[in-house]
Amino acid sequence: MHIFNATDVENYMKQDWIMQLLKSCAEKSCVEKNVITVATNEWLMTDVNKRMIYAEMYGDFLIEKQNKKVLDAGGGVSLLTNVLAENTEYTLVDLLAHGGKEYLKQHKNLHVKLKALDWYLLEMDEDYDVILANDIFPNVDQRMELFIEKMLPHCRELRMSVTYYNTLRFYVTRRLDAEEILTMLCYDGDMVSSKLKKYLSEMIDTKEKDLVDMKTDKSSIYENGRQVAYIRMRGGIQ
Repeated sequence: MHIFNATDVENYMKQDWIMQLLKSCAEKSCVEKNVITVATNEWLMTDVNKRMIYAEMYGDFLIEKQNKKVLDAGGGVSLLTNVLAENTEYTLVDLLAHGGKEYLKQHKNLHVKLKALDWYLLEMDEDYDVILANDIFPNVDQRMELFIEKMLPHCRELRMSVTYYNTLRFYVTRRLDAEEILTMLCYDGDMVSSKLKKYLSEMIDTKEKDLVDMKTDKSSIYENGRQVAYIRMRGGIQ
């Protein structure tokens, strides 16, 4: 486990290779403008923190072709989706709330296996070398434990970036299925740590002390105090 800090960003910015790759992809005539305006692509283009995290999580699949099956939960669509699909056997399970569905429909040559549904409903009838979940747990989707339990038996490696706040933060939102306003308290390091502790034996390069430190550490790469930890787990497929 690694909690990203300002030094990580400084080191990455010495060679912002994800931005270079984004620009290279944008110059190709096969790329349509409608993917450039997709929110998940705009975030990568404008946020160096997201690019740094993306490089850590997806970097090996962007650099060269690999004979690997990859499942990306909630990864969205960007200029780099084509690279991932070219270099791996790539499946994206995503509701695509931020756009990109029409782009994938129009460009079947991208070889993206799209499952446009909630990951919880995905039939796990295949195994994967790597399953990823970037920036969805636990504050976009609070079902982190359910995700781990569902996915871990079907992969060699599980990669997640988890976000939390060790400063008070909450959101006011509305239910889609009822006329009700909800106030959602964001997870803090204590809550995330307690959820992950049961998987300590599966976590790669993680000691119990790392989970203890997560409760109080306030290292953040964002002005609002948002913290991001990169977690890798050994899956059940060996």
